[in-house]
Amino acid sequence: MTYLFTRSLRLGQGNLLDSMAWSVKITEKVNAISETPVALWTPVMSPEIGRLTWTAVVEDLSALSTMEEKLMADSGYLDLVEEGAKFTSGEGVTDGLISYVHADREGVATAQYSTVVRAVVAPGAFVSGITLGVEIAQRAKAITGRPTSFGTSQTGTYGEVGWIALYDTIDQVQAASEALAADADFAALLDAKASKAYLAGVSNQSINRKVA
Repeated sequence: MTYLFTRSLRLGQGNLLDSMAWSVKITEKVNAISETPVALWTPVMSPEIGRLTWTAVVEDLSALSTMEEKLMADSGYLDLVEEGAKFTSGEGVTDGLISYVHADREGVATAQYSTVVRAVVAPGAFVSGITLGVEIAQRAKAITGRPTSFGTSQTGTYGEVGWIALYDTIDQVQAASEALAADADFAALLDAKASKAYLAGVSNQSINRKVA
């Protein structure tokens, strides 16, 4: 099983240059300590501007525990955590865990942007919602040419699912969006199946840029 772990926080107002410099510094520190690569992302042209999200992909949860133990034993990392307290909004840190049902890791090394679409499976539609989620991911890649993964949340909102697509440039983000919007068969799939499999009014989407 492949998992995506996320840790996010919201930056406070002001000190933008210093706070972003700190976020890169602590990301570099984590990668110097951990054997599991960690990336840093932030939303652009989307809700939650000012939120930082660190991501790590692991094959088993013990890798996350090992990484956490190494970080907690490193005084340099702990000092950076303390330093970062002055940059945050005070909302606290939020962790998340996603289990990939369909993991498309093509293009991970070069990706500079991602789009994330979240939805919640409707009552009684768990099996069909998961099956459809994989189909949507595969159809989206066939239309856009961009790697698209699908997973289910293991923590947080019960029944939440999501699609993550990766891009090298913002131009690819735009081209993919336009290609999906112009594909009548893809729209028909969403109308016929997605409207029944997922709850109405709770889906959301975002564009994210890689910081480090």
